[in-house]
Amino acid sequence: MSSLRDPRRFSRRDWIVLASGLTLQAAPGEELRRLAPPSDQSPDAALAILLSDLKKVVAARDHAGLTSGMAATFRVEFDSGQGPIAFRRHWKPESPSSPVWGILEHLLEIPGCAYSGTVYSKPYVCARFPFDLDRLNYIVAVKETVPLLAEPAPNAKQLAAADYSILPLARPALPPVIIAPGTYVEVQHPAAGRCFAASADVYQPAAHRMFFEKRAGRWRWISLAAATLADPPELKRKLAATA
Repeated sequence: MSSLRDPRRFSRRDWIVLASGLTLQAAPGEELRRLAPPSDQSPDAALAILLSDLKKVVAARDHAGLTSGMAATFRVEFDSGQGPIAFRRHWKPESPSSPVWGILEHLLEIPGCAYSGTVYSKPYVCARFPFDLDRLNYIVAVKETVPLLAEPAPNAKQLAAADYSILPLARPALPPVIIAPGTYVEVQHPAAGRCFAASADVYQPAAHRMFFEKRAGRWRWISLAAATLADPPELKRKLAATA
């Protein structure tokens, strides 16, 4: 039996242990909190090889290679079935335009973090996001210097920069969250006001994440899932307003 538990079923103690050591408070003079990748959780050699091979498969749009190594228990989302057949039915990776390719390209470029000695996830953003913030209301800059632009265009004027910053969105995201490649995300910077960040430079904490598990000494990719929100925050706000 897999030792990976659905992250929605983690106990409060599990999450506290996972989050221990995070430096999430703003430094003096800063208004934005930061969520930098862990500095001490690089994947071991075997996992690094698996991630490198996955990058090559994704770059080649090799749908057969993508599903060939999946176990029968590979989880497709948290509620869309298991195994390669369910994955193909959900994502249709035979098409080069399937959104799964852009999702995987983005995920594989962002550092991950360890849940334990045998479970690893990408990106670190999803696992280590602060508990007190609504995941649908923020994105995270996943680079040291992310330009924040006046317009959603590459040649637009830069208004500010984000250094692994947690940025409030101009409008809450709606699940399932997928930020398309080559697009821009509108944020509200505390000093610069309305800005735009390139999708390649940020990640949404309620978006997809990958799970890897070491079984019998071998690392396997075991899941691709986005946050499943049975009781979305937007619905809570509407219910509260009508109460």
